[in-house]
Amino acid sequence: MNSEPNHALRLVFWELTARCNLACQHCRAEALDHFAAGELSTAELIKVAGDIRAAGDPIMVLTGGEPLVRKDFFEIAGACCGLFTRVALATNGTLVDDDLARRIKACGIKRVSVSLDGACAATHDAFRRIPGCYQETLRGFDALRRAGESLQVNVTVAKHNIAEVADILNLALERGAEAFHVFVLVPVGCGAELAPELRLSPAEMEEILKWLFDKALELKSRLHIKATCAPQYYRIMQEVARARKIAIRAEAHGMQALTRGCLAGSAVCFISRIGDVQPCGYLPVRVGNARERSFCEIWNEAEVFAALRDPGRLKGKCGVCGYRKICEGCRARAFVQTGDFLAEDPDCVYCPDGNYSAIQANN
Repeated sequence: MNSEPNHALRLVFWELTARCNLACQHCRAEALDHFAAGELSTAELIKVAGDIRAAGDPIMVLTGGEPLVRKDFFEIAGACCGLFTRVALATNGTLVDDDLARRIKACGIKRVSVSLDGACAATHDAFRRIPGCYQETLRGFDALRRAGESLQVNVTVAKHNIAEVADILNLALERGAEAFHVFVLVPVGCGAELAPELRLSPAEMEEILKWLFDKALELKSRLHIKATCAPQYYRIMQEVARARKIAIRAEAHGMQALTRGCLAGSAVCFISRIGDVQPCGYLPVRVGNARERSFCEIWNEAEVFAALRDPGRLKGKCGVCGYRKICEGCRARAFVQTGDFLAEDPDCVYCPDGNYSAIQANN
């Protein structure tokens, strides 16, 4: 199966390491405080980067763990910046000082995302489980800003900080962020160990996403706002725009001409620290290994990716939903709940019109 034009590779999240200096409660990576055996070497990473480039010119996000703990980080980042038009860094910010910030900017990284999970030290530090890391994160953020780097604030929303999201947004504006991305918690990795009562209910997700789109409209000239791991946001965008009789430009609201909310395996993929290729970092389905097979072949030929690129294979209410082509439901949440990444999204409140009950009974 060849990758069709609308399934061009647009975004790769590359986990350079599992090592991290924090111990966040929600971490997808189950971050470690020591070297993890089997991590790709410098030479292997640079070779795989070349293989990825053969498949396209995606936005390359260097992530972890904490990628800056790798001593060869700038060798890897430099190689990627020489291959790809847009390379980004995802960091917790705590290791960044003015010197490191200048090196990050000088090596060609186009944007740095910094995770901020509270509007105050008490909330952020409790969730990241290292006292003092809130102030260290802000110091790192400010150093990157002084270096002239484009900055994005990432916030993972759960019960612990839902009341602070508006304040975190204001903090991002005050500190000079250019983008604000809200991640709705997916219960994998360490996040699977969180008590269910700490996770947002589907109804709470719906409300925070409606609020987020209101802020996207209000601040569109000042801040790029986007929801991540919340594909129903794209349905909400359509519903709100229709109700208000307003036109929305896809690229102005994080859609960037992409056709779906969940892009796992269709425009996005994840590569683990040991080279395993997955549809996304939250969907732990191994479709190949970049050590064993060319990334280009994996991207173009993996059957899991073929399934994810076909909304007609979706099951349950996602399969009959009129929004399935712009939403597709979160495939990771479906997998966590049922073991089937094509099952309906368990955290979506929307019920399709029509004969859904009859269709479900006949399936």
